[in-house]
Amino acid sequence: MTNPSILRSQRSDVGVAGVGGDPEHRNGWRGRLTPLLAFGRFEVGRLLRSWKFLAITVGFPVIFYILFLGNQTAGHVVDGTVPWRVYLMVTMSSFGALVAGLNAAGTRLSMERASGWARQLRITPMPSWSYVATKVVASMLVVLPVIVLVEAVGAGFGDVRLTSAQWVGLTILMWATSLPFAVLGVFIGFSVAPEAAFPVVTGLLFVLGYFGGLFTPVDQMPGSLQFIAHLTPSYQQVSLALDFLDGHTLSLSHWLVLAGYVGVLGLAIAWKHRIEEARGLA
Repeated sequence: MTNPSILRSQRSDVGVAGVGGDPEHRNGWRGRLTPLLAFGRFEVGRLLRSWKFLAITVGFPVIFYILFLGNQTAGHVVDGTVPWRVYLMVTMSSFGALVAGLNAAGTRLSMERASGWARQLRITPMPSWSYVATKVVASMLVVLPVIVLVEAVGAGFGDVRLTSAQWVGLTILMWATSLPFAVLGVFIGFSVAPEAAFPVVTGLLFVLGYFGGLFTPVDQMPGSLQFIAHLTPSYQQVSLALDFLDGHTLSLSHWLVLAGYVGVLGLAIAWKHRIEEARGLA
């Protein structure tokens, strides 16, 4: 059941940010962009003000990196010429991006839809697709500092030494390839009831984390699990990052798999959103 006080508060926050806008500004690109930018700032601000979200998103990958740093069972060199401490930094950056992407949109979006917040946004000047797009963009904006923080921990605690070009290139690559996680989070938010969203997100974190080779190198898994790993977006992301650090050409197949995830999930979200709009639910 919708809580009127919550909806009034959320409408007030968005209104202050400028979603209403001056009627003159509603003409042309400026009038169209103003509500979108305001709603984007509102969404990112809400995420950054949630200490529970930040603690989980930042805490998990950083703690896991520090705990696994001394693990030598994987050998000193993993995946060609990549040292274990560098491999672990890349995988925990991927895990942090996964946590941020799924949590930023998944559980929150599911609760917003149940509360009626999505229906309230229909009366604003924003186009209908902007709600979904803003969720994806907000998730990506939260993912970037998580990746940077894990890399900082890797440099400080793991003694990871890379050139400036490698640091910048790795950060951009990890961030760009995190898009499937953000889109997956939005898909969960549109598809799962609020009471089931958190268990589903938690399960996916560890399924994609383990089977994607984020905790154990894929080449040390049994053959059947290695086959499953190659199907996960987390494996594709880490493979691209390790190829970059090894100086190898970035395989087109990894990009195609990641693009396939984004395309299929994006179409599913659009279909689901259109159905809910027709029924007056979104």
